[in-house]
Amino acid sequence: MPTPAELTTWPFLSIVAWPEGWDRASVAQLLAGFGAMDVATLNQRLGQKPPMVLNHVDPSVAPAMVAALVDRGGDGFHFTLDDLARLGPTMRIADLAVGEGTLDIKLHDGLETSVRSATVDVIVRARIVSTVTRINPVRRLSSLSRVSRSVDSIRAEVESQTTKDVQTTELLDLHTSDGSVYRIGGRRFGYKALGAMRGHGDKANMDSMFELLTHVCPDVVADTYYELWRPPPGYRKLRVPGMKATRDDPAFTFYSRWAALTYRHVMTT
Repeated sequence: MPTPAELTTWPFLSIVAWPEGWDRASVAQLLAGFGAMDVATLNQRLGQKPPMVLNHVDPSVAPAMVAALVDRGGDGFHFTLDDLARLGPTMRIADLAVGEGTLDIKLHDGLETSVRSATVDVIVRARIVSTVTRINPVRRLSSLSRVSRSVDSIRAEVESQTTKDVQTTELLDLHTSDGSVYRIGGRRFGYKALGAMRGHGDKANMDSMFELLTHVCPDVVADTYYELWRPPPGYRKLRVPGMKATRDDPAFTFYSRWAALTYRHVMTT
């Protein structure tokens, strides 16, 4: 068995398409023959239709597993966390303007750059919903109070001092053909590019930005399937330059980069 450190270097098996006419059980039986995962685990991981990321697999069998799928008319590839990180830092956009065949971008670090619209090959749109639990100060109980009150009443008071806030974050990643990744975060984006289309609320404005960018980037593939995706074990181990645990959603960062690799794989095979 690999150590946790070794496991981070193992490739993930990504299935792009099952062989035509095959079902989950057939694919599980095929892949189980390589000894990387048992049939029960594969059946669980294969619960959704591809494309999907299954799991880490032994580097010695990853190419053979992909070849077995391809030989039977399916498709897939393998990749590592390093492949995702190699796309470089996620550059955060403060605002942008649509020029003549260009996107003129102002980044949060103060730098400005221009990207040709034709080089944006993948756009990934997602809405991240998270729950933040807040513990408010609870008055201390005297020893006598603790004795005289029931456990249930004390628990009820503690729970009443606990609040849960549901937070939503609108995100849009732009991937360019040179491997760069740019991110628009709803709460910190200016939306000046929308002009008269700018409305109220991050969701409506991000939807409009998504529509605008898919229109002005002629060869882009637009992805809106993040909420249907199941992250594989080990996705939290991804480390991207400049990534901060308190700011970056690791599942979306993993998904967005894997989606870019997937679409590029499909477009070049």
